This record gives sequence, C-alpha cells and structure tokens, in this order.
Amino acid sequence: MGTTVVDTYEQACDKIREIGILPMSSFIPEHPSLESSTHKDAWHTGADTDPWLWRDRVAGDGVAAYGRFFKKKPILVSLELFPYLQAILRDEQGVEERYEDGKLSHAAKRVYEVVEANGGIDTKALRRDVGMQDKDSKNDYDKALIELQETGDLVIAGISDRLNDQGQKSGWNSTCFELSDRWLEQKGSQALTLSREEAKTHLFAHLEKICSEPALTYFRKLFK
Repeated sequence: MGTTVVDTYEQACDKIREIGILPMSSFIPEHPSLESSTHKDAWHTGADTDPWLWRDRVAGDGVAAYGRFFKKKPILVSLELFPYLQAILRDEQGVEERYEDGKLSHAAKRVYEVVEANGGIDTKALRRDVGMQDKDSKNDYDKALIELQETGDLVIAGISDRLNDQGQKSGWNSTCFELSDRWLEQKGSQALTLSREEAKTHLFAHLEKICSEPALTYFRKLFK
C-alpha cells in the first residue's frame, strides 16, 4: 500500500477509517503508522496540525479507540473495527474471576474498579483513588493500565483540562481512561458477543484487503 501524506486531522481520521489498525509508531512490518504517514517536523508543535495531539482527539471524537492493545505500543483502532479486536483480546472470565485465578494483578483489578465507578476519570485522579501516588508505585500503576488495555477492558478516552482549586485551567491536559464497553456505547457502538474465532474472521476479512503480506504475517502470528 502506498503511503499518503497526512497533513490535517480530517485526513488522519480518513486514514484510520481506511486502515482500521493504525499504530502511532512504525513497528508492524510494511504497515502504515501515524508516524510514517505524517511529516516529522509537524510533531510536537502544539498546533492543530500536530499528529501527537490527534491521538487523544480521535478518541474523544469517537473516530478511533486509543490504547496499548498489543506489544505495549500505542495504537489507534477505528470505531468500526475495535469491537472485533476487543472480542479477540477479551478474556471470557470477568475481572473478579481473573483476579481470583491469578490472571490479573491486584493493581489492575483496583484500577478497573475505580474506572468503573468513575467513568472518564483522568490519570491523576485515578492514581490517587487507587492509592498509587507515590513514586515506588508508578511502575505497578503503569503495568496495570497496560494489562487492562491488552485485555480489551480499558481505553484512553481522550484528555481533560487540568483545573486548580478555583476551577481554572492549570498545567498540562490530563489523559482520561474509560471502560471499553462504556466508551463504545458513548460513541454509538457496542461490544460484540462473538467468539474469538468469529471476531478473527471478520478482522482478517478487513486486514487482507489493506495489508501487505509481511503485515498480514505479523497479525496472523499475533492473533494465532
């Protein structure tokens, strides 16, 4: 597939809808990424044309799910395709059962519970509410977030303004997390009750149309 240069947010949205799975960086063999589809000097400028800012915007606008869904890499997945990826990633057991069976860490269970109770919670408040604000807990907190994204339970839902005690904007915007099922509902979609094999059939029907053979080989190995 030829690489089309993306200059605007609207073009990025079109690219995500076309590709379906668009990683932020180029780690999938011969597969487009947001990095490879944009000009290097456009990044981290703070302008509307900054691709770094688009990742949160597409999540907030419901164009794509955003998260570290595999290989611990940040990835954008179109709203249309995400329910099928989620069905592949998802464990048949619920969070409590996975925790009791030793398949989910205590930190991940606690993060899930807090996000479930406080939808669209920003990362500063989330870390405070799970009791992991100290420096020694940061690694476990970050691992818990990735655990829940790699099982299709959690997405990055966008960003919120960081406010001071007077309700005024103060400091950098803060990343927000949401349960994947709830994010899908908010964006007019829903989680699917498909088997993993049914979801893979649909996903690969799409990937086979747009992927190079090396990329397809990568995805087949990833989702075997």
